[in-house]
Amino acid sequence: MTKFKKNGKKLLISSVSAFAVLSGSHAMSNSVIASELGGNTNDEKIESVYQDGGLQIVQLEEITSGLHLKKLKVMGILSKGENSTVQPTEFPPGNKVKMKQVEWIGNSLIAVTLDRKLESVHANDIAFLQNGELLPVKRASIGTSPEGNTVILYQLTGSLNPDLFSGEQKVEAKIVQTTSADKNDNRMQSGDHRKMRDVTAELAGIPNLLTVSKDGPADYSTVQAAIDAVPENNKEKVEITIEAGIYKELVTISKNKPFVHLRGEDASNTVITYDNYSGKPKPGGGTYGTTGSASVYVYGDDFIAENLTFENSFDEQSVDVKDKQAVAVYTRGERQAFINSRFIGNQDTLYVREGTQYFYQSYIEGDVDFIFGGGRAVFEDCDIFSLNRGSTTNNGYVTAASTLISEPYGYLFLNSRLLSDAPDQTVYLGRPWHPSGDPNAIGSVVFMNSYLGPHIIPQGWTDMSGFSYKDARFYEYQNYGPGAVINEDRRQLSDEEAEQFTIENVLRGWNPKELHEKDNESI
Repeated sequence: MTKFKKNGKKLLISSVSAFAVLSGSHAMSNSVIASELGGNTNDEKIESVYQDGGLQIVQLEEITSGLHLKKLKVMGILSKGENSTVQPTEFPPGNKVKMKQVEWIGNSLIAVTLDRKLESVHANDIAFLQNGELLPVKRASIGTSPEGNTVILYQLTGSLNPDLFSGEQKVEAKIVQTTSADKNDNRMQSGDHRKMRDVTAELAGIPNLLTVSKDGPADYSTVQAAIDAVPENNKEKVEITIEAGIYKELVTISKNKPFVHLRGEDASNTVITYDNYSGKPKPGGGTYGTTGSASVYVYGDDFIAENLTFENSFDEQSVDVKDKQAVAVYTRGERQAFINSRFIGNQDTLYVREGTQYFYQSYIEGDVDFIFGGGRAVFEDCDIFSLNRGSTTNNGYVTAASTLISEPYGYLFLNSRLLSDAPDQTVYLGRPWHPSGDPNAIGSVVFMNSYLGPHIIPQGWTDMSGFSYKDARFYEYQNYGPGAVINEDRRQLSDEEAEQFTIENVLRGWNPKELHEKDNESI
């Protein structure tokens, strides 16, 4: 058992669970494993005591991100797993405990690796000095090295400057107390000191990669757990590879998690799904509503998803309610790309709320308004599939754009295909959505150089909630196929007008293809 003492109370943690807490393993992170200590402890313990005004002992995840923890494991500073069979060196009585290495691992974090496994650890035994001046420390956490030795991670109250490790600056760790001890009660070597080494460049050189798997070995078993491991306000792309499987979970990429790249094993078999819908009662009262029904929310800028299926699996026939909107993906951020991905749902499958989105070689299916919202989005080389609702006259609407009049561009469908198993001439290209009756939501949709199947109604567009499609910015240009008829309701762009509808213009100057070429990736 492992004993903690916090705020005057002792807590008891089982030895298996303690390893998970101290090593940063995610396996036990969702369990409450502490209880008041009322009895004995065994010999296999690490006692971590912090007194009033002393250091706070916390889990590793509380002082560093999951991505950083993985890098520390890859680099060999922390053990990679809780099933390690490594037996640390055991020192007979009379051998003082010393520091093996001291490393600055970024920002305010310092890792101190000791030369053995300790039975009792008192974080205040070690102090940090810059040219003889004490560096204040606020928190610490305890882990294990690949050799089975004790590692203490310290968090300073402020960040270190890389310039400290050049020139004549002296930054070191020093043993100032001798409370900690190993199994044979060998104590810290008083006065032992070691110069701090800067390993931040080496850590930065390790790829920003996290893995997810339902069954096999991986960093995380859920997509959301991997996203949570990305540092807040991250500045570099973090790739999260997801093995094939069905991940039934709600996923949110928050605004403070930019540069997230989700890469599935393959689009058909790597599925993120959930089954909320607009009229579904919420546990706290009320209903989810359309916005609250999404399976996946993407707020973070510079987001990429590829080789994935995003699904809302709500069965419209399963309940008798009016509000059956069920969103698979909700987007609200800048420079968000979806490549070789699938979007599965019925009504309101894809909600491009605002921002700029790029969909390439992807498949989107639904029936009523299944691509909707006020964002600026390009759909290039995509298959847009309208489901058959069983009607002989109206099987739905592909788009329901709510583009504000202040935005010159809305949706651009480029070199795409509109397909369906619905009867001929029973699906509209779209209708104008004015949220809450907003008169400034003058939708903008252009279908360009695309195949339109026979399911498209010759009129093309229709009204919505009293607003006329003729007042919206609905246009076509050089489409082909049985549904690509030209009449007074199907306004066509001139060659000069069509030149303005480029990927860069619609996406506010962003060209996702160029970015991928720079990253040695090909769309």
